[in-house]
Amino acid sequence: MKQLIVIAFALVGIIPVSKAQGFFQFHAGPAFPTNDFGDDDYDDAIYYGSGNASTGLNLGIKYYSPIKDNGLSLVLSMNLFYNPLSKDFRDDLEKYLEDDLSLDGITFPKYINIPIMAGINYKLPVTEELAFFGEGNLGFNILKITNFKYEGDDYKYSEKFSPSLKLGYTIGGGVLIKDKYSIGLNYYGLGSHKCKSEWKWTYDGDTNKGDDKFEKSLDIRAFTLTFGIKL
Repeated sequence: MKQLIVIAFALVGIIPVSKAQGFFQFHAGPAFPTNDFGDDDYDDAIYYGSGNASTGLNLGIKYYSPIKDNGLSLVLSMNLFYNPLSKDFRDDLEKYLEDDLSLDGITFPKYINIPIMAGINYKLPVTEELAFFGEGNLGFNILKITNFKYEGDDYKYSEKFSPSLKLGYTIGGGVLIKDKYSIGLNYYGLGSHKCKSEWKWTYDGDTNKGDDKFEKSLDIRAFTLTFGIKL
């Protein structure tokens, strides 16, 4: 953990080096979970390596610092990924709880990933208004799973997940239009996480508390299709 925090400060230190000639870019688009993160397996859900995540949203900002005129730029990026659980999994879990308990309300957990990375971008001009680009980044990712809650007439359950910090990477490319607008396809590997949680169960006035941990690491991987604009 301490080593990753040191890396974060080192990455942030890139910005002042060539701030005068650099620029920012904002991007947004859908985030498609893949591999185990997108695996819709009810029996292995979350704690046993199956993410059951559905398509979500990716928002991000990048800072580019060109290296002379050779098409290369240093990049510092921060992204936000928001992925809810799949509808099929939510429906199955809600039905299970309704069959077993008198369910009045439920709040499903959601996945939030915040990767902060640094890397290299290469731009290859094709015409005056069109260019291709490729990019690779390394850094770390913060995974936060939001709280899980449900309740009925005489009971209440809540579970709070601790954040997890792991190394991550991304590789991608796309098209740059008029040196201002971009369309990109990116692949993110955001680490294998074994999150811890604390739960509380209250029934008929009596409360029990405990903690838990993933039995199998949850491997976070996703594709994004982004639309960017130079600020």
